[in-house]
Amino acid sequence: MTAPGAGGAHHDGGTAADGTTGGDRGGGAGGTGGTGVGPRLPPDRLGWLYALVLASLISVGISAGGLYFLADRSLSRPWAAAVDVCTRAHPVAAAQQSAARDRCLAGQFRRRGVVMLAGAGIALGAAAALVLVLPLADRRRLRRRLTVPGAQERFVDLCDRNWLAARHRPRLVVAAPPARQAYTTGGVVGRSTVVLPAAVAVAHADTARFDPVVAHELAHVLARDVAWASAVRALVWLPVPAVLAAGLFEVVFFGLNATYLTALGRAAVVAVLTALLAAGLLRRREREADRYAADAGHAGHLAALLRAGTARPTRRRRLLARHPDPAIRAAALGRPADPPGGVTHGLAVGAVAMLAMSAADALVRDLFLTVQATVGPPVAVCVGSLLLSLGLLPTLVRRAAGAGGWWRPVLGAAVGFAVTAFLATALPVPGSSGVSARPDVSVALLVAAFAGPLAASVAGLCVLLARLVVARRPGSVGWRSATYLVAVAAGVAVLWPLPALASVPTDGHAARAWLVFALPRSGWPLLALLVPVLVGALLRGAGQGRRRPARRWDRGVVAVVLTAVLVGAGAAMWWTELFPPHTLAEANRLAQQRWLLCALTGWAVLVVLALGRRAGVGGALTAGWAAGTAAALLQYAHALATGRADGLDTAEAHLLAPLAWLGYLVAVTLPFLVSRPAVPGPTPSAPGSARAPVAAVGALAALLAVAVLGPGVPGAYAPLPVAAPTGAAAASTAPVAPPTPDATPGPTRSAPGRPDPGRLLTRAEARRAAGAVRAVLPPGWRVPLQRGDGGGSRIDPSACRPLAEDAYLDRLGGVERVRERARYATVPGLTATASAELVIEIRSHAEPVPASVLAEAESARRDCPRFTARGADGSAVGFAVDAQPPPALGEQSWRVDYRLSAGSGRTRITGRSAFVIVRAGHNLVTVYASAIMESLDERLLDAAVEAAVAGLTD
Repeated sequence: MTAPGAGGAHHDGGTAADGTTGGDRGGGAGGTGGTGVGPRLPPDRLGWLYALVLASLISVGISAGGLYFLADRSLSRPWAAAVDVCTRAHPVAAAQQSAARDRCLAGQFRRRGVVMLAGAGIALGAAAALVLVLPLADRRRLRRRLTVPGAQERFVDLCDRNWLAARHRPRLVVAAPPARQAYTTGGVVGRSTVVLPAAVAVAHADTARFDPVVAHELAHVLARDVAWASAVRALVWLPVPAVLAAGLFEVVFFGLNATYLTALGRAAVVAVLTALLAAGLLRRREREADRYAADAGHAGHLAALLRAGTARPTRRRRLLARHPDPAIRAAALGRPADPPGGVTHGLAVGAVAMLAMSAADALVRDLFLTVQATVGPPVAVCVGSLLLSLGLLPTLVRRAAGAGGWWRPVLGAAVGFAVTAFLATALPVPGSSGVSARPDVSVALLVAAFAGPLAASVAGLCVLLARLVVARRPGSVGWRSATYLVAVAAGVAVLWPLPALASVPTDGHAARAWLVFALPRSGWPLLALLVPVLVGALLRGAGQGRRRPARRWDRGVVAVVLTAVLVGAGAAMWWTELFPPHTLAEANRLAQQRWLLCALTGWAVLVVLALGRRAGVGGALTAGWAAGTAAALLQYAHALATGRADGLDTAEAHLLAPLAWLGYLVAVTLPFLVSRPAVPGPTPSAPGSARAPVAAVGALAALLAVAVLGPGVPGAYAPLPVAAPTGAAAASTAPVAPPTPDATPGPTRSAPGRPDPGRLLTRAEARRAAGAVRAVLPPGWRVPLQRGDGGGSRIDPSACRPLAEDAYLDRLGGVERVRERARYATVPGLTATASAELVIEIRSHAEPVPASVLAEAESARRDCPRFTARGADGSAVGFAVDAQPPPALGEQSWRVDYRLSAGSGRTRITGRSAFVIVRAGHNLVTVYASAIMESLDERLLDAAVEAAVAGLTD
């Protein structure tokens, strides 16, 4: 048996041979005896913290899946080519074009979403494997076991006293030396196993040494998280290796690049966040187990064992340490526990919620691209609200038993949410924002500026709900479950506009229009935003000491509300009558001014009553909502009376918009109200004491009226949405399609009164013929800068050189009179992967072009089924020669097709090209068309050839 103070190193969570607990949990204070009587309160179950760890791991899996998709060129090249082709074919200038573009891209984006979903599944599989494998590894260390008479009987007795019946009773194993620590291990199924070192088991008769150690271990069994705790120990090592493995193709074939390094940087941030969260979880698990043992009557003995364990030199505690320092644990047993849920806790919760929210948004948008506007944002905000509520409410309910300090978790959640929003925007999931991870610091800063206040609003709602639970029914499971549902619903409502607000840097007009016209009519956010009013009504007077007589308190609040309504709504109606609108745009702007003024009226009542402490937060919320609602009803009644409102649409706009805006003003104000120190309820005062808040709210409402109705709020108004064009208007915005050529065009002949196409051409005539192709080009094409032919390629086999280099045309060069070229190419897309090109050449010769030229071309084609062009830089492009029917134009025509391929395996690039020659008297028309990573447009090729040949007669 090892003497106290000479124990071994800490390991995995357990108790050393000297009795010090190494890696399980604790906190709290208790008696000094070793009664072994179980406490009334079981250890706090930290399932919500495990959910946060798991959410961060799933986010890593989604990021790794996105990176793998980009790194595997067999997956990403078709996707990138689709982005280029669909963006070119369907410009997003109009709503219907955007929908058509999404339909065009849906297949490839869904493919990427499936890969990202597979990454999340692999991450979950890895976590499940850890849950199954690590307990087996723990048991493997128990190959040498001892039998200690009396230890088993004492262990069974302690299990019975801690309400662990035979069905849930853990097994006891006594480990032989050199094992020096006690720990608890177990799998998902079956009973847990408590492992005690021989030195502790032999001392089973010493209740001051045996009982505290066993009580500490039994706390983990009661918490029912033994298997999860074993897995969390290794989760910290998963994020970075997952991303390293996902980007292996990228590094092997293309080396380090910005996309891979950006994804790796994001994974490193996630890894650090997961490590901090996991370490904090395990340390809190330790403190909970200590608190349980102390409540059972072992506080003094447990503190003595912990102090004995610090007599030897110990390593300096690190931020990622899984076990609290024994000296800190021993000192914590002698003083009241600090309230949970500080700044660090809020930081972790906010960061994980935002990380999971961005990953879920990227995943859902890919899987449901065509309906992402209605599916993506709701899923993302539900994930963010769920994690924020799960992470904050349990600790806030425990914190509500104390007083003050609400600003710490609120500030932590806001900062963590905002900082992670900045990182998620600057270092996005690969492929989720645009095509590659292109950091944009200005956009990321604006997104963070929007995200922080919204997260603080959710945290403020959780504070109010925590107060409500403690004040009403702190021990009711049903009451707490309903509170969680309310918190999630309110969080969804508060976070609902975040996806639209995030688009302000790129499309501020669309975001404003969404906030003015779409948000109030979405229904669900408006319903959920009524939750703060219900909470305020229930919180009125709850746990705030003595209250004022109801009659006198109600008089003051009614006076404040009536004053605000008369000033706010009266100013709106007076301004409408004084300056009536003359155009639809003026009427729309004036209506939005009235709606904003109604919302600000209710907000002014809230602020004056809350800051003036005329009422609690609940009373201020109720009064503010009543004032805003009354103002909205009055201004709508005035609009009805004057004929400016008619129909259900105008009723929705006049009534729902002010209430929705008031709800968000209230939500953003809540964090500042709940962080104020708690004060007793208002005391009775003289009848005239209500005049001060009445005057204050009147002055504030008047100032708001002057500001809104006078200079207004710059950039805060959105014009009426324009309906999608139909009929002729829709046709005018459709992309220009190339004309369909006739099925069997005949040879080109000179029409009466038109020039002969076979005549000698001047340079101007040849230039016009080459430029005639521009009229048939669809949108997305341009006239690029001319480039050289890029000679120097080596043709293998050499017998294919005449075909590859058009050598059959060389003998005509000596008698060539005019040669004009026009080159057209597609505009580079977002990925610059797919491209197409047209090269038109008009040649005019002194003598008629002989028919033998095209005969030589056909002979060269038959003699060369395939060849390879090798560049000076070592690159090689393979050509498979094919034949297609030539167009029936001119006196004679000929065509050859090529299937192109470069690279091999997953990095292979493919394409198609065609070369058409049309002979007409003295002239040759050649058209070369190529398409890389997209289909060759046969209709465009035929139209281009026809246009060039027809240009000979212009």
